Amino acid sequence: MLLLSIVPYCTNAQTHSTRYCADYAKHCAQHQFSWLNQFLSTLFLCLCIFMSGKTMANTKGADYYSQYDLKPKTGVINFAVQPSAWPLAFISSTMQHDKILRAELKQRGLSLRAFSFKKGNDIVLSSDVDSFAMSFMGDMPTVNLSLKFPISIAGLGKRNFSSVVSRDYSRLEELRGKKIAYSAGSSSHLVLLRGLKSVNLTERDVQLIPLEPANMPQALEDGTIDAFSAWEPTPAISLNKNNKNKAIYKGLSTDWVVLSKSWANKNPDLALLLMASYVRSINWMRHSGDNLHRAATWVLADFAAFTGSTSQVSIEKAIDIVRKDLLEVPGAPSIPSLVDGVPPLSREFNFLKELGRLPANASDTPLRDGFRYEGLRKIQSSPKIYRTFQFDYDN
Repeated sequence: MLLLSIVPYCTNAQTHSTRYCADYAKHCAQHQFSWLNQFLSTLFLCLCIFMSGKTMANTKGADYYSQYDLKPKTGVINFAVQPSAWPLAFISSTMQHDKILRAELKQRGLSLRAFSFKKGNDIVLSSDVDSFAMSFMGDMPTVNLSLKFPISIAGLGKRNFSSVVSRDYSRLEELRGKKIAYSAGSSSHLVLLRGLKSVNLTERDVQLIPLEPANMPQALEDGTIDAFSAWEPTPAISLNKNNKNKAIYKGLSTDWVVLSKSWANKNPDLALLLMASYVRSINWMRHSGDNLHRAATWVLADFAAFTGSTSQVSIEKAIDIVRKDLLEVPGAPSIPSLVDGVPPLSREFNFLKELGRLPANASDTPLRDGFRYEGLRKIQSSPKIYRTFQFDYDN
């Protein structure tokens, strides 16, 4: 039984690090497994981690997702996730360990297949209308995806701050002419653009360096960049790495749970099953500290599997991030009618259009239509039917 309980770790933890062996050993001890089972299970987990690390694709270049087979397949629901985007990854990781969802899908001859992405803009670039049933993405990618094909914006994935981090500079205006790393097309890119505008700078006044978030903290340490803009956990990693590093600007950003409108219209009942799992995952994490700790272990394992390295953020810090940025957000899970007094994502849409990053004739009608999806309201009005407070997750 115990060996079966570690299969999710083996399938996700594609790294030769011993950190997750230790995490799982601690998990076993907390659940009072015998010392022999603890030893055997932890040894087996480490072997899985080592072997999967050998087979992991280490060449995740700019077009790594071109290796993904995103064509619709009978019996499979495609699911786009971002293991390096917290707290969004807490939802997607927990959903993948939801036995209730798994059983519901199995009854229908279906399974969930997750594809991992470095950032939301990669999902936009790789997607067409049939690629994914559900995606998890930031504000700027959600706006861009709405202009590519019809989407249904199903719920809020987070509301928190992306940060501009620097070691040698304390104010944004000091970055004139300096090298700033950014992730093109991401929510943190949008925050950077807003920050620059707030101090009367434009992109032409600085040197923008495209860089994957996972590489930003070390680049700052090496001095190859002067600052970076990123979402959690990248700022936390950097601040933990060097006490001279500091967040010199923070901007509010949102992440969203997004459905393909075409898929949701063709499969309304399946869409509701995914939505129920989304709501249930948040309720389960709120239910107890043990649940949240288990979810954090999954998230850290997924992060290691995808990036090939362990997170430098402790499990306690990861838990703190999801609490502040998701679980303690009033009304979550929800779709707020207004964000800071205006319809959600309207400010982002208008700002991007003003900067010329959207076509001059672009209309926000597809975006507004996306928010008309009623799935979340249906789920929350019938919690017993959709079992949003019944929990059955992998150990």
